Order: sequence, then C-alpha cells, then structure tokens
Amino acid sequence: MCRRRYLFAVIFPLILAGCTVHPPGEQQERQAALRAGAPFTKPIEQRQLPALPVNPTPGDLVRRALLTSPELEQRYWEWRSAIEQIPQDGTQATNLAVFGSASVTRDRMSFDATTLSLGNDPMADVVLPAKLSAAAQRALENARAAGFRFRKAQLELRGKVLTAYADYALTAELIRLEQSNAQLLQSAVMVGQARNESGAAGQQELLKSRNELDLARNDITSMQAQLPAQRAALNALLDRPPDSSIPIPARMPGARAVLEDDGQVLKLVAERNPELAALAQEIAARKQSLALARLQYLPDFSITVGTDLGGIGQSLAGMVTIPLLRHQAIDAAVAQAEANLRAAEALRRQARNDLGTQVVMDLSIIHDADRQLDLLEHTVLPRARQMVNVSRAAYEAGRSSLLDLLDAQKSLIAIERLIAHLQATRERRLNDLEAMTGQLLDREHSPSTQR
Repeated sequence: MCRRRYLFAVIFPLILAGCTVHPPGEQQERQAALRAGAPFTKPIEQRQLPALPVNPTPGDLVRRALLTSPELEQRYWEWRSAIEQIPQDGTQATNLAVFGSASVTRDRMSFDATTLSLGNDPMADVVLPAKLSAAAQRALENARAAGFRFRKAQLELRGKVLTAYADYALTAELIRLEQSNAQLLQSAVMVGQARNESGAAGQQELLKSRNELDLARNDITSMQAQLPAQRAALNALLDRPPDSSIPIPARMPGARAVLEDDGQVLKLVAERNPELAALAQEIAARKQSLALARLQYLPDFSITVGTDLGGIGQSLAGMVTIPLLRHQAIDAAVAQAEANLRAAEALRRQARNDLGTQVVMDLSIIHDADRQLDLLEHTVLPRARQMVNVSRAAYEAGRSSLLDLLDAQKSLIAIERLIAHLQATRERRLNDLEAMTGQLLDREHSPSTQR
C-alpha cells in the first residue's frame, strides 16, 4: 500500500506538470479553419489555380481573388496562429525537473546515500487548472474573433474586386460615349465645312465644331490613359502582374436588385456583421481575462518526490506560493481587466451605431439612384435622343444652327454619363452593404453561409 501511495506521489506531479486544458469548441474552430483555408494550405508556387476565361465575368474575378489574395491569406494564417495559442495558454508553464544528489566520503560514493528526486521546475509553480481553463478559453475567444475577421476580409475582398471592375467598366463606358460624341462632331465638322464653302454658314460655326471635336478626342485619350492603372489595381487584387490582360468590359454591369427591405438589411447587419461578431468574441475574451485576473488571488504550488537508490528512504515535499505581497498588483490587474472589458463593450456599441448609420446612408443612396435611373432611362434619355435627332435633321436642312445641334448632343452625353455614374455608385454601395450584412443581397447569388 505504501509503495502504491509513493507511486501515486511520483506520478501526480508529472500529470500536473504536463497538463493541458482544451476548452469546448477548440476542435470545431480548428476544423472550420481547415475547411476555410483549403486554398492556402500549399505554397503559392505549388497551387494549381484555375485559369481565367478569355472574357471573365465579375464572378470569375471574385473566385480568382478568393483563391490568390495575399491579404486574405494573411488573415487566414492569423486565424490559424490564434488557434495555436489555445494549447499554449492552456498548458502548465512549468517543466519536469529531475534532481540528483550523492554523498562522497573519503573519495568514495555511497550508492545507498544517492538520492533521486522528481518535481516541477522550481522557477515556475504549478498553477491551478481553473487558471489554465480561463486562459485557454480566452485564447479560444480571440481565435474565434480572428475567424470572423477572416470572413470580413472575404466579403471586403469581394466588394473591392466588384468595385474595381465597376470603375473599369465605367471608364470604358465613358470612352464609348465620348467616341459617339466625337463621331457626331466629325459629321458636324464635315457638314459645317461644306456649308462654309458654299457660303451657307459662317466661319464661326466651323471653328466651333472643330474645337468641340478636338476637345472630345482629348477627353477620349485622357480616359484611355486611366485604363492601365485601373487594370493594374484589379490585377493586384487577383495577385497577378499589373500588366496582365483583362478585356475592357463591353458594357456596364447590370443593376442587381436587392432582395431584402431596409428593415431586413438592418437586422442582417445586427445579426451577421463579421466585425460585430469579432468584437463580441473579443468581449468574451476580456471576460475570461477578468476571471483569470481574479484567480490570481489563489495560491500556486510546487511538489517534489524523491527516493534513495537503495529504496530505504523516500521523501515528499511541497510548497505553496501565497500571493500575499502582490495583492495591490492583483487588485490593479483586476481593475485593468474590468476597464478593458468596459472599453470593448463601448467599442462594440459604437461600431453597431456606425454600421447602422452607414447602412441607412447606403440604402438611401441606392434608393435615390434607382429613382434617378428610372427617370433618366425611361423618360429623360429617350427625349434627349429625340432632341438630338430633330436638331441634326434641322441643321442638315439649314433650319437651325450648329450650336443648337451641339447643345442637344452635349445634353444627351451628359445624361448618359450621369446614368453610368449612377450605375457605378449603386454597385459600390451595394458591395458595401453585402460586406456589412455578411451575405449577398442580389437575386443572382444565393446567400452566403454564416460561420
């Protein structure tokens, strides 16, 4: 019986020294990270990435970016790093220490007087399992926060790609509009020159039309100079060389209809916004920090067991470290943890308020853009086109001046530019909303799965 008790006394410190607490949910978090990070498990040089189609759609570009984005990959490995902090915080900081001593008399060492002892590292006490549990739970909450920020990075990357593509398409659309304007001005110059030569019109109209044509061509060249920079920005999001080919969009992306009403969008932000979810997990981590700070009032201990090699004498020694002289520091640590918790709670409230304001603003802009697009596309634009046709016919028949035709054409181009800008603005705001709600809101995509 004595030997069994002694054996237990030997094993007990070994168990304590090697104890690791794994909080509930750690394994699920690891599995979620492995599933989400499958594209990043191999180095970028060894990955087999799908080739982009010759004429990629915005969806093709988004899928490519989600597989290759260095920024997104950074967020993923930060998540994995945070997960690996859990067993570190949940493991005893002490190590197993082996002590030996021998008695030497007249240059002779006595085997029976040689002792061997096992215990924890005297420089690091054995802490209570409750402290390990609180520390490991805090690390788990921080890892969950990192996971939600990875999800946020996914949504923001999608929005950046779609917005960059919309800007690229907007510039291309403005170039096409200005080219149409230049073609009409070229026709006006030819007609004006013929009328001037015949004496039916003065030199002033011809000079005016030539100036307008030169300015239109200048605008075309300036906008064409913007395309390489916009293409390079889009390639950067796809982790491709800046001069990689991305065909100029043939038209502006179609308007995507928002499924949910305003109230539902606000509800989705409150329930699914990744940043709010990450802040909630950080609040949970701060609560564990507060619990851990309070546990520092409890003592830690050390234990050592030993025996002589002859098996005659055994020893069991223990030491309790009472934090009697550190009560002011522990009090301050508890107060600090409480302050950090209150700060995190206030930060989340402010983030919720800011997001609500941003959602209302984005929704207002989208609704106003829809109203303007409906008016312009179905009422104002057809009327402006009719005015151009009438002015052109009247000018060619000599019933109106070139200035009248140019004014009508300028009005049409201004309306078409406004429509293109409204479409691009609406797309940007919808991308922002989808990043904030944590799911896609249009009819062409199924809702994202929330972690």
